[in-house]
Parts: sequence; C-alpha cells; structure tokens
Amino acid sequence: MLFWRIVIGIPVVLILVGLFYLDELFFIRGVVLMPLFLVCLYFLCTELLNLLHAGGLHPRRSTVYIGTYMMTFCCWLICAGHNYIAEKNLTNEMLWKWSAGGASMGMILVLASGVLIAFVGEMWRYKRPGGVTINLAGAVFVMGYLGLLTCFLILLRMVHGILPLLSMVIVTKMNDTGAYTVGRLMGRHKLAPELSPKKTIEGGIGGVVFAVFGGWFFFNVLCPQNDVGVVGWASYSIVVALAGALGDLACSLIKRDVGIKDSGTLVPGFGGFLDLFDSLILAAPVAFFWWTFCLPT
Repeated sequence: MLFWRIVIGIPVVLILVGLFYLDELFFIRGVVLMPLFLVCLYFLCTELLNLLHAGGLHPRRSTVYIGTYMMTFCCWLICAGHNYIAEKNLTNEMLWKWSAGGASMGMILVLASGVLIAFVGEMWRYKRPGGVTINLAGAVFVMGYLGLLTCFLILLRMVHGILPLLSMVIVTKMNDTGAYTVGRLMGRHKLAPELSPKKTIEGGIGGVVFAVFGGWFFFNVLCPQNDVGVVGWASYSIVVALAGALGDLACSLIKRDVGIKDSGTLVPGFGGFLDLFDSLILAAPVAFFWWTFCLPT
C-alpha cells in the first residue's frame, strides 16, 4: 500500500503542479483544469453510484450524470463570464449580476433543475410501486455531494486564483499523508472504530501537524506575498485539515454502511477516485469561506 502511494502519488503531484502552472498561463481561468476535473467527476459519480447500488439504492444514472455535470459546468461558466466582464471593465451593475446575483441564483436554479431532472428520470422508468422515493433521494444526494460541494473547488480557482486552490490541496493532502504515516508508525488509540478501524487519534494529530507545516510552507515559501501572519496561516491549516479529515470519515461512513472497503480500484495504493477526493470535497467549502472572508488574495 505504501509503495503504491509513493509510486503513484509523486507523479500525480508533479503532473498537477504542471497543470496548475499551465492553467495560470491562459486568459480564461480553468480552461486547462476544468476538462481534467470533468473526467474525474465522471469516475466520482460512477463510484458513488456503485456504492449506492451496493446499498440497495438505484437512482437513474443518466439523470445523476446530467444534473451533476450541469451544476459544475454552469458554476465554471458563470465565473468565467464574471472574469470576462471584469477584464472588459463593463458596468458595475452588470458585474454584480454576474458575480453576486448571478452566481448564487445560478447555483440555486441548477440545483433545482437537477432535482427536476431526477423526478423526470424516475417518471420515465416507473413500472410499479416501491423504491421510487429512495432512488430520488439517492440521486439528489449524489448531485448535492459531488455537484454542489465540488463547485467550491471551481470557485476557489475562478474567484480567488490558482494559489488559494493550491493551498487547499497542499494542506488537505499533507493532512492525509501525516494521518496515514503517523497512524501506521505510532497509532494506538482508535479514532472512529465503527467507521474506519485503521484511523487513530495519533494519526489524526499527526495529520494536523503535517497540515500546519504545509500551511507554513505555502504562506512563507511558495506565496510569501500573502502576509497573513502566524495566526492566519496556522488557523487556516487547522480548520481546513479538520474539514478534510471529516470528509474522509464521511466517505468511510458511506462505504461502511454498504459493506465496501474501497470506492474503486482505479488508483493503486489509494483505492478509487472517491478515496482520493473525499477529503477535498468537504475541505473546499471551508477553504473558500476562509479565503473569502479571512485571508487576503
């Protein structure tokens, strides 16, 4: 497991750094990263739908894909429009409609459209009573979990820039690495034995320490121009790390409930795409909130 994490993890990190750099070179933000994200989103949806299937839920797959993709793509499109208007120095009123009003209203409308699509999908295939309500709930859950929450990854990139997105990835993945390493070397006390028997309190503490180091490295070495002070980068690192750990446990909750250890087998050493993204999914909204209200960009 550790061998594959190193063999797979290092090239992935290098490739991501290169893609982040390329994305920053283009006039339209996200034009490089967005296609990669949409590919990952397909595997994320597939793995989560497979987990739901193992648990007895069978939402219509096509409606879930459509609703989730529509939500994330519209989020990127609205932000791209906002950036274009800002570059062209158009009226403040139009800029506000695209940014504050347009983004929030757009996300609400897209989520509502996704729910409507889920209803239409179940109506289309309805044959007999039983299972419709739970399948609808499953479809809306996937769209909310993978559609709505991952939009904050897009918002971090589009609203605040590539460096805030990179900071979130560094802190979250340093927390994952620290929790795994310290847990294997020193773990004695179980953190949540009912959800994830291998996670330990020592590993959790080690993960936060690694995350704080990652935050220090980002704000003092990679991006020293963001003068946030020790309290700023330390508190950011701790809060984002805790959110990432909660995201990991949230995914473990789903897998434990359906009796499956890994969400998939496509990423050796990690499991599936969901095992790779689970911490980022819940860390992204927290990081976006922090960069919007607490940290300078």
